[in-house]
Amino acid sequence: IACDIAKQVLTERGVSSGVVSVGGSLLLLGSRERTIAIRDPFGEVNDSFATLRLRDCFVSTSGSYEKYFDRDGVRYHHILDPTTGYPADAGLCSVTVVCGEGLLSDALSTACFVLGIDASLPVLERYGAEAVFVGQDGQVTVTDGLADRFPLLSAPGTASSVQISTQ
Repeated sequence: IACDIAKQVLTERGVSSGVVSVGGSLLLLGSRERTIAIRDPFGEVNDSFATLRLRDCFVSTSGSYEKYFDRDGVRYHHILDPTTGYPADAGLCSVTVVCGEGLLSDALSTACFVLGIDASLPVLERYGAEAVFVGQDGQVTVTDGLADRFPLLSAPGTASSVQISTQ
């Protein structure tokens, strides 16, 4: 919601172009196309595996690779499945959502992480949003609306190749 408020304040003051970053969310204000990087969930903090070319939208990423701890060989991350109370385990390690509202992009990236790819697709369609999913196996799935704006830089993690599916 901070990105939504930032957009409102900026447009009220006559600002027509800019980028605002708040945690895992971005506001890309204006008609100028910008290229943003998607972090490699298997890499270091500055490693990216792909970019998105976008304009005038909000982008949020949820993932299991920053806030976690390991105990007895099990990784526990901060995104909880409300049905179990345990960390979500839908086979994903990262979900990036692009849509027209900041609050919605953040909520959808977390919801899609919990739901998994198949259950997420109707939700994304309902809200007019697009997404990039990265599986725990390194497989990347991109919704159709982002496929032509998604240059892949390298395979995520240590995978030697990547299989991109469009949904």
